[in-house]
Amino acid sequence: MRYIEEEGRTIEEALEKALEKGGIDREEARFEVIDPGGDGKPARVRLYLDAEELELIEGIIQEFLEKLGTRGNVEIKPGPKGYYVNVRTRGYDSVLIGRDGKNLDAFEHLIKLMVQRKLHRIDLKLDVSSYRERKRKLLLNKALAVARRVKDTGKEMRIDPLTPEERRIVREELRKDKEIRVYTIRRGRNIYLIVAPAKKQR
Repeated sequence: MRYIEEEGRTIEEALEKALEKGGIDREEARFEVIDPGGDGKPARVRLYLDAEELELIEGIIQEFLEKLGTRGNVEIKPGPKGYYVNVRTRGYDSVLIGRDGKNLDAFEHLIKLMVQRKLHRIDLKLDVSSYRERKRKLLLNKALAVARRVKDTGKEMRIDPLTPEERRIVREELRKDKEIRVYTIRRGRNIYLIVAPAKKQR
């Protein structure tokens, strides 16, 4: 996903700079405000150059929602590997999420297939009412609490079983802390993350 970021004294000024640089008409522009500025700080906007991709993804999702008998707001943000798409509907959020996010997994899989028929090699992470983002923050908060406990006590602790994706998220975050180390053990069908002090106790 290509984009231009520009700064200005106001949002409008920053946007005008980006539009001029990108050669895009205001009516066709897709942009987001990164920082509204104020108190001496400049405003910063991000202008997307591949607006057709955003429109296609949004169109596919809106068409799917219409078949469910609803409409929604679709927020699309570029990421390092594709797009993060957050959908908010009129009364269908809980249905689309399902128990423990299982319906959301199926919803994401279906939308991915539909998008990739038109946009090859484009990946996306689908969310509904920021469910996955809130779950991710909760997961990291719990993992960081375990890390603090390990550093306070000098004793290793086990984290409850996680999905492969959850383990990846936690390991990436905890590896930033050089005072601890993280490894896995298997007990039956379960794989556990173990958080331990960086230096083994004698």
